[in-house]
Amino acid sequence: MRRDTFFSLFIEYPYFTKDQLRLLVRKFSIPESTFNSYIHKGLRDKLIISLKKNYYVTRFFFEKHKTDISYLFLLANVLLKPSYISLETALQYYGLFAEAVHYNYISVTQKLPRLFTNRIGNYSYRNINEKLFNGFTTLKGNFEFTIALPHKAVFDYLYYYTKRFTKNVHPDLLEELRIDADVLSKNEKKSLKELVAKYTSVKIRL
Repeated sequence: MRRDTFFSLFIEYPYFTKDQLRLLVRKFSIPESTFNSYIHKGLRDKLIISLKKNYYVTRFFFEKHKTDISYLFLLANVLLKPSYISLETALQYYGLFAEAVHYNYISVTQKLPRLFTNRIGNYSYRNINEKLFNGFTTLKGNFEFTIALPHKAVFDYLYYYTKRFTKNVHPDLLEELRIDADVLSKNEKKSLKELVAKYTSVKIRL
């Protein structure tokens, strides 16, 4: 099997792994040295793009979907499991955050903090306590992705912010951080207040 034919089998895959490639190796009895050469030259010739170690996407698929936010968010979920999109990335998605966040996709995980940098941008993951690993939902564009609910994205942001800055935190913190809380519904504001009161020492004005 030729190298270009080898990768063309994954041309409609949003991502694929080295283990999936190995299934082809076994099916077509491709030597290990040839298999590794295919990957090395595929990356060199930009037939495939590395997302992280042993995770790839074909250049064709990447070019076709690189501006699709649902695809970019799907990758955030895939590169480290379990995780959900939150903090600045989710806040911007919901129109809660005044600042533009480009090429940085921030998620929350129960695992250790990680950072993956690839052609798309930076995929960073912040650790959160198991009891706070909740408040997320699955949304669907062209691809399904898991993201914090609006009020939970705000809470996660406040949670990490107040852990770093324990002084000079005042009731107008949301306004100071340029978070537009008016986007939240009445029920979402109530849920946010309950989380903040339970897990932080901050008092916020909504």
